[in-house]
Amino acid sequence: MGLIQSLTGAISFGTGAAVGVDTGVRISFLKQPRPLPHQWSALLDHPLRLRYRDPAATLGPYGIAAGMHLLDLGCGTGTFTVEMARLVGETGKVHAVDIQKPMLDKAKARVEAAGLGNRVVFHHSGAYRLPLPDQSIDLALLIATLPEIPDRVQALNEVRRVLKDDGRLVLSEEMLHPAYVPASLERRWLRLTGFRYAGQLGTPFCYSLVYAKG
Repeated sequence: MGLIQSLTGAISFGTGAAVGVDTGVRISFLKQPRPLPHQWSALLDHPLRLRYRDPAATLGPYGIAAGMHLLDLGCGTGTFTVEMARLVGETGKVHAVDIQKPMLDKAKARVEAAGLGNRVVFHHSGAYRLPLPDQSIDLALLIATLPEIPDRVQALNEVRRVLKDDGRLVLSEEMLHPAYVPASLERRWLRLTGFRYAGQLGTPFCYSLVYAKG
């Protein structure tokens, strides 16, 4: 329970100060990247997190429109999947991917409870071989996901494969996540791929990087 206590106690909303999780936990995740264990899935929807990770506010800047096909890679419990499904409308589609089936099951239940099951396709899969056709995705979103993947370049190349030529990639990280890395490091990883930098939003506490396919 030490990690849970660290995460939920990491923000002081009275002063706006962020402390971050234990350094030892961060080093462990950096040395051995891995998904947040599904046993801690409640952290993804904790009220403290949703104060700075409101799904509508998080997704709003990315121009998601009706008819688009989205990739929610590392969808977790579906925190953002439901809002994605709302935004793409009846003619769009969200492909929600997670390597942990318990996470995926929770996301599926959440989407169905919202009455949006016909807009989302769930894939129990890792990031290295996505079950999607070439050039089928308009926008790929990895929210607190890329640092959890051991081979980031391979994963990014696979995302590049499924993106349309005019598709975009959004990477978003938050300081309270144990696998958090600064934007400078994430941009270094992206320089090893063919993606073109298109901008950055947010603050070091919670930032997003936007890339074009090429």
